[in-house]
Amino acid sequence: MRNLLTTIMAAGVALSAFAIPQVATAQQIKVGLSLPQNAAGFDFVNGMYETFKEEVEANSDMTVDLVYAGALGAPNERLNQMRRGVIQMTDGADGNYATIHSDIQILNMPYLFPSEQTAWAVFDGPFGQKMAEQIRENTGIRVLGWWESGGFKHFSANRAIKAPTDMAGLKMRVLGPLATIPVEALGASAAPIAFGELYTSLRTGVVDGQDNSVSTFNLVKLYEVQSHLTLTGHTYAFGPLGINDAFFSGLPEDKQKVIIDAAAKAIEFNRTKSREIEAGAITFAKEKGVDIVELTAEERDAFRAAMQPPAVEWLRANVDTPELIDEAIAAVEAAN
Repeated sequence: MRNLLTTIMAAGVALSAFAIPQVATAQQIKVGLSLPQNAAGFDFVNGMYETFKEEVEANSDMTVDLVYAGALGAPNERLNQMRRGVIQMTDGADGNYATIHSDIQILNMPYLFPSEQTAWAVFDGPFGQKMAEQIRENTGIRVLGWWESGGFKHFSANRAIKAPTDMAGLKMRVLGPLATIPVEALGASAAPIAFGELYTSLRTGVVDGQDNSVSTFNLVKLYEVQSHLTLTGHTYAFGPLGINDAFFSGLPEDKQKVIIDAAAKAIEFNRTKSREIEAGAITFAKEKGVDIVELTAEERDAFRAAMQPPAVEWLRANVDTPELIDEAIAAVEAAN
């Protein structure tokens, strides 16, 4: 009997020891990030998650573990880890989410948003909430908010691009059909060059130009291999601030509120910092000798007229919920 009791007690101790890490893990939010810590010029991403961490830890006993520099895998790998609950959050942006929720591409429509402020109003309003709920239902990821991934994308090349006809004959690095189709409508050809190969591809002439935010343009020193940057602002880059929904739903309401409040402050930090950084990034690119080409309203309208219709046609045939296209356009008109 004594041996049996000893065995049961030992088993109980073993089970208790096993349970303790599970409880601790349930209160830890592990976040996989792409960039190294203190990445210059990209505080609007890392700083957003650092703000989230500070707020969560200041207002609860939960901890937030930020894992930098892609140590947990590539962006799409981390996104799937978040879906499975291996990690709780990651900094996947619009393109990553498009691999698991096709409707999000609607918000990448060329010239959908006339300004960052209009984009924020749409994301924070009924349309953004509807998209967030669809993502939660279809992927198991709860969207806590929508962050700005550097703002609008612009075309660069080694010649001035002021009109759609100026794109004729250029080989442009863009990724995905929704970027390829409107570029080809401008008379350029598209090449899917990996981001890590972009600088070399531009330097050696494999491609003639590219599109990215000004912050990204400077991050990889494209000012060394591109002489002109045209502020076309054709696509708004964003990211959902997502968290594994099963993890979130398993928390008590007071801790859910802490996470929701922390996310709101993180998004506020992100948007403010992103606007500040882009303004400085444009000045920095000018100082590096890049010719910054600013378009008039009429010149932008010419790009819109050439790029938007073929993109909308592609979206209607390739997203799961094509009726959302007209809803998105209506939401922008209401917010503008």
